[in-house]
Amino acid sequence: MEEIKILFFVIGTFFGIHQSNIIAEKATITINPEAKTITVLQENLISIIQNESDSLKVKSELENIIQPNYPWSSEFANYSKKEKYFFISEDTQTLNLKLTLTYKTTNDLKAFGINKNNVGKLSMTNFPKAHTKSTDGILGERYWNFNADAPFTFTEEPLTDIPTEYEIHKKSVLPFWKTIKR
Repeated sequence: MEEIKILFFVIGTFFGIHQSNIIAEKATITINPEAKTITVLQENLISIIQNESDSLKVKSELENIIQPNYPWSSEFANYSKKEKYFFISEDTQTLNLKLTLTYKTTNDLKAFGINKNNVGKLSMTNFPKAHTKSTDGILGERYWNFNADAPFTFTEEPLTDIPTEYEIHKKSVLPFWKTIKR
């Protein structure tokens, strides 16, 4: 199996930021092998902010990645289409991000730690702390397996078991967005 290189819920990894400060409480990923598209809906963008320095890092990271021409990670060099769309939730309480990518071959999915296994299924490692769920896939002993010729969706909710000492420092990124977008 491929090593996990891109975490679906860490925003900066899509843009080559290795110490990203912004994460999504929930990520819904849909992969369509027929259309060769990936849609990643990242809901409720948050950060762990313990001091003013953390706030400045979050603001700087957000200012950078919202720029239309901000470069994507080199992992996506072969992807023919890459789009990002930030938006405020319908209840106006959270900032969300929708990423849409179009890849060329199944090999391109290795950026996400997904590849074809020896029985022809698309497969990825299961990380219990990511709280991955899917009605389209089958969870084996260590891997999620999906049909390679049909669209599939899975969700990840990595902050489900966040330690209490971090929970109190969890802050929405929406106020940063509002100050930047004035």
